[in-house]
Amino acid sequence: MYYGTRELFEYYVCVGCDTLQILTVLEGEELARHYPRKYYSYNAPVEAGVFPWLTMQQDRFSLGTGGKFIGRIIAALPPGIRSLVGTRDASGDVVRMLGLLNVGRQARVLDVGCGGGGLLERLARVGFTDLAGADPFIEADTRTPSGVPITKRFMGEVEGEFDLIMFNHSLEHVPDPVATLQAARERLAPDGICLVRLPTTSSEAWSVYGAHWCLIDAPRHTLVPSRRGMALAAEAVGLQVVDTWDDSNSSQFFGSEAYRRDIALPEIKSFVELLRIFGPKQMWRWERRSERLNREGRGDQTAFVLRAA
Repeated sequence: MYYGTRELFEYYVCVGCDTLQILTVLEGEELARHYPRKYYSYNAPVEAGVFPWLTMQQDRFSLGTGGKFIGRIIAALPPGIRSLVGTRDASGDVVRMLGLLNVGRQARVLDVGCGGGGLLERLARVGFTDLAGADPFIEADTRTPSGVPITKRFMGEVEGEFDLIMFNHSLEHVPDPVATLQAARERLAPDGICLVRLPTTSSEAWSVYGAHWCLIDAPRHTLVPSRRGMALAAEAVGLQVVDTWDDSNSSQFFGSEAYRRDIALPEIKSFVELLRIFGPKQMWRWERRSERLNREGRGDQTAFVLRAA
């Protein structure tokens, strides 16, 4: 439904931990067909103008380095509206999370599955100085406009040691998430942090919508863990979940409602079209409901903070 092909893919649910997994992992050209060049993570442009400036003010406020007036206003907005200010990637509230984790701007940071590097460029704009990205599906090694290196590699092929390794909605795409976590564990500094942000079945959206839940995102997501499933995967490689933060927004509702009505994402041309389909009052109720679910730990997108056990 992400591209409107309406193809069917089979998934199964683990009876032990409620993690959702695809039955047949796609490979080669069949997999590549579902990651066209227009896929969002490859096309997060480094933009000029008011929105990147607003994002920078928000990020400086989150890190305690400035932006106190504008950043405070943006931080108070509901999550879905706040996401409209940021870059067009999966970064969401990650900078706020780095602030909560007291990650210094001199920290050695690796963004795994970084795509075009939109988040890396965002971090560079607020003063992070030791950044790197890795993504096996980019065309070739490259650099962002500010010079951040991005290598065409899987996690297991990355060299070096890092204070922070991030998976921003990328771990759920790999064929073997546990092996990928193991590779990250081996490259973490002694006091390092692994930040894994992904959708979770331990959410109201999965309970309500089931196969119509938009963040299954078949077939790109090979695995969508429950909170218990993520803890078990971390434990298997010598890591432990020390904290979680939910950063879901109203897309869990309007996206899933659209899919349930057989409306594919490309058939919704604009935000105005969303308002026409669902109405502004319903959209606002979904925003507030998303905020409540995040506070209660029942949102459909979660950040898992992992440290060495």
